[in-house]
Amino acid sequence: MKRLFALTLCAMSCATIAVGCGDRPDVWDEAPSASKTKVVGLAGAVALVDDVTHRAVMLLPREDQQLDRASFPVGKGVLRVEASPDRKRLLVLSSGDVPRRTSKDERPSLTVIDASDASRLKSRRFELAAPRSGLSVDPRGRWVAVFAAGDVATTFVENPNEIVLVDLEAPAGASPTITATLRSFGGRPERVTFAPTLTLPEGPRRLLVVETDQDVSLLDLDHQHDAVPRPEITVRLSPGGSTKPMRPAGVTFHDGSPSRNDDARIGVRISGDSNVVTLELAAATPGGPHDFSPKINLTDVGGVPSDLAFVQTDGGLRLAALVPSLSSAVLVETETSITTVVKLPAPYQRLSLITDVVERTALTDVALLWNATTSSSGVAFWALGKTAGQPYRSVEVLNLGGSVVGVRDVPAPRAELKVLESGGRGLFVLDLASRTAAPLTTLGKATVTISPDAERMWAFQVGESRLSSIDLDKLHPTPVVIDRAIQSVHDVARGDGGRSLIAIHARGAFGATVFDARAADTAYSRLYSGLLLEGLQ
Repeated sequence: MKRLFALTLCAMSCATIAVGCGDRPDVWDEAPSASKTKVVGLAGAVALVDDVTHRAVMLLPREDQQLDRASFPVGKGVLRVEASPDRKRLLVLSSGDVPRRTSKDERPSLTVIDASDASRLKSRRFELAAPRSGLSVDPRGRWVAVFAAGDVATTFVENPNEIVLVDLEAPAGASPTITATLRSFGGRPERVTFAPTLTLPEGPRRLLVVETDQDVSLLDLDHQHDAVPRPEITVRLSPGGSTKPMRPAGVTFHDGSPSRNDDARIGVRISGDSNVVTLELAAATPGGPHDFSPKINLTDVGGVPSDLAFVQTDGGLRLAALVPSLSSAVLVETETSITTVVKLPAPYQRLSLITDVVERTALTDVALLWNATTSSSGVAFWALGKTAGQPYRSVEVLNLGGSVVGVRDVPAPRAELKVLESGGRGLFVLDLASRTAAPLTTLGKATVTISPDAERMWAFQVGESRLSSIDLDKLHPTPVVIDRAIQSVHDVARGDGGRSLIAIHARGAFGATVFDARAADTAYSRLYSGLLLEGLQ
């Protein structure tokens, strides 16, 4: 193994920290800390966000396992670090100097580093009026929502119903930051979700769905840049005469019939309650601020549901609720609240549709069922086209002889595969098309990273030097020798069209071992040390 203790500097066009001569800043007297450094894998880089030196160090793989580095300033007091869903942007939410006493003290901020082009990284910082610890990123890549999360207090007094929207594609002349204050009936936001594009009476629309501890608010994103933005719609879930709050525990969406523009739906699960809520986004009364108005339908499914999804059955669209206490699924006809109970062979807790992954042979859906606990009920396929009169035969169980605690998606072009993480020593690769599950045994609990090109996955043990590459075509595992304990591994794209595997080591000032991801040979790997040391820019 080649050992390199110096890094090649990649000349960046903007926001790169330069190291000059003279006095050292005080921050360099504090040693790098694993607890104050967040590691995030992006499509073409690995980011080390160092809260000690207030910077994001971007590790950029090159040919021959070379590793370049570029640094970008981020705000002080890092609260959240996330990658965008397409993994092309890094988002860092910071509190700034608290309290802010002078004009030189930093304000709270959101830093967005665009790594879509590894040869021209770009950084933007958006100042905020007050620190917020909640962060939600639009799967389409346009919006970021910043809000007051309930788990982290940032100021003595804060307005939890104030949502700051950052528009990364704001039109010319418009402010990229928009502040919206939700009307509150005593609740505070707990989750913020960007809905997919829904067809509403005035056309396709993007909505922001805010779940508080007692209601749901809908914010129209497409009209936030209006001279007078449209107000949010707050849906109170608890009946007017009830003192018991109904706390939403998750939402699901459906765009309705392709021939209609007034039947998009939002399903809401209630924490600790047997009721499920359906909001049908029907046409509103003319003259109001909105073109749609939610029609509320409350249905009791007989037990506390653990998961919800809209599904196409042989009887039409239904809201499916998994009810583990009944070892059943309940299908809700959303307009009439008529329910159909489907007995299941085990109390499954999680549901995901696979019909869009496996070629559809009928107009109905197929769902994958599994548990997120140590239960050993394996997984099951639920064919929604066989629910009428044949509830038992509609479920095909795949007994794995062990528990399934997590399901990982494999991207296209191998989306028919899923990796099942077990509660013990092993993994399963599930083929949805053939409905088979290939076992892979491990010496300890394995953590999995799946390559974005769907060619392989990496299994490793955090804090140990155990690493293997598994070919997803032939499921052939190859052990990879590595000298140091692994914190995380990242399969990232190189500028020359190849791919590199970067294994991060949290010891000292952080290090990395770099392999060619498609031919991981220890003889040609490179070890880099001191990634967070000053002077190696």
